[in-house]
Amino acid sequence: SFDPGLPEAIRQLKGSGALITFTINGKSDDADERSVAVIRQVADMAAESGLRVALYPHHGFHVARIEDALRVIGKAQRKNLGLVFNLCHWLRSGDEPNLVPRLKEALPHIYMVSINGADHTGDWDRLIQPLGRGEFDVKAFLRTLKELGYAGPIGLQCYNVAGDREENLKLSMKAWREF
Repeated sequence: SFDPGLPEAIRQLKGSGALITFTINGKSDDADERSVAVIRQVADMAAESGLRVALYPHHGFHVARIEDALRVIGKAQRKNLGLVFNLCHWLRSGDEPNLVPRLKEALPHIYMVSINGADHTGDWDRLIQPLGRGEFDVKAFLRTLKELGYAGPIGLQCYNVAGDREENLKLSMKAWREF
């Protein structure tokens, strides 16, 4: 299901270029079928307003990995449906050795990329850090995206980052400018 206010919000966003992103949670034997029905409904509403919809793979959810999002996108068959490539959730999936093949497979469907500083493994405090911190080479990741042809929006993941928010943002902006 989705928030009952979503249809009106989508109508109000008409022509704005906003991206409707959402997660698919829950577990059941028919989870794909149930989620595809909802996704089609949301994608159709969004299409009427000239908007796109992106699935957000989230660790522990039904759509947890890029492969899950691609499977559901394939079943939903909507031209305005894609996905968000979220660095911390992708690292949490343990799929780091398959970076380039996964990006190549997902690239036609990636509507947005979300980055942050991160270690290669660990809990969320290690997988979501200010940009420029952590072991993972975000600059090389961005270079790979560019080499593969990605030219869409890139967002900064800041969820639950410890420390002073303003200082974290300054650190992240410094790293971004250096990239």
